[in-house]
Amino acid sequence: MWRKFFGIGISLIVCVLAASIANAVDLKAELVGYWPLDESGVDKAGKSKGTLEGGAKWTKEGHVNGAVELDGKTGHVAISGFTLTTTELTAVVWMKGWKQDNWAGIMCSRNDPMTFWVGFTDQDTLSYVWNNNAEATWGWRGGPKIPQDEWAMCAITIDKDKAVSYIYTDAKKLKSAENKITHVEQTIADNLKIGRDECCGDNRHIKGIIDEVMIFKSALNEDEITSLADTGLAVVNLEGKLSTTWGHIKN
Repeated sequence: MWRKFFGIGISLIVCVLAASIANAVDLKAELVGYWPLDESGVDKAGKSKGTLEGGAKWTKEGHVNGAVELDGKTGHVAISGFTLTTTELTAVVWMKGWKQDNWAGIMCSRNDPMTFWVGFTDQDTLSYVWNNNAEATWGWRGGPKIPQDEWAMCAITIDKDKAVSYIYTDAKKLKSAENKITHVEQTIADNLKIGRDECCGDNRHIKGIIDEVMIFKSALNEDEITSLADTGLAVVNLEGKLSTTWGHIKN
């Protein structure tokens, strides 16, 4: 009898791993920028490069392995060699920190009028800039609130007919809100910055730790965002076998 239950258990594990691998491959196909920030600014999905500037330094206290620690004054990561023209995207980052001031930029590429930005509103909700710097994007304050100094996955998805703001924490799980407007094609310029928006007096910095920065060329759905938060990008080796996930790392 125990052999029967053992066999069923093994079958279930295989099914779960197979599903994880399939999902990981699907997500990886859409991934165009991935900066793990493990004491390096290397882009694991493309050819760009991140460089520490100002009061930024590497730390081993990341959500997954290492990360970058920002001083909230001048520190940020400057990305060179990354550009993307699209109508749809997903921007993801893990963060444990807080804003220097309202409208602090978690991720920003200034190329007015085609600015791309993800960050804090003046109500501490997670919002974005798109549609040629349209107020209907940056002025939208309906997203979930960003927790202060607590590990959270912050994600923005942009689609043709809506954008969704997501915040995930281990305690409260996934919170989301939609901004139901039409979005146009736009280009993210080759001046992306992590943890800084240089606009308007240059006091829009992040103080804290940022890790696992990702940009996808499509709008991930809620199930995919949840999977990304729970298990992360599965690391698949050249033979296609699942080697590890965030879930295993955290445990």
